[in-house]
Amino acid sequence: MTAKKMTKKQLAEYEKILLNMRQKAMDDADSIKENSLHDSGNLDSTARDSNYAYHMADVGTDSQEREKSFLWYTRENKFIRHIDEALIRIKDGTFGICKTCEELIPHARLKEVPNTTQCVACKNENH
Repeated sequence: MTAKKMTKKQLAEYEKILLNMRQKAMDDADSIKENSLHDSGNLDSTARDSNYAYHMADVGTDSQEREKSFLWYTRENKFIRHIDEALIRIKDGTFGICKTCEELIPHARLKEVPNTTQCVACKNENH
């Protein structure tokens, strides 16, 4: 590729996309946090629905669901961190440049994964 930088218009377009993605991920993380991680009602409802104070199977299921929610919450936060790093690259002018080969990442790839740091060829070599 001949150009090593994106235009200001292109960078503004990707910044808008990334900010929208970030907001959705923040909303998703907040939803997970509110509905799952801080849902203290699970144990109370388990106790009411069981013949025992806390049935072992119900407590195990609740524990597994909380663990799953924690993993999803962690995944969303990692994704937000990647988006934040992409926004920093927009500000410093390195967005859209492959960190391996230093060529421009094709727009088709950036449209699909705007927080990427590598072109497809370099990504495939590293995996």
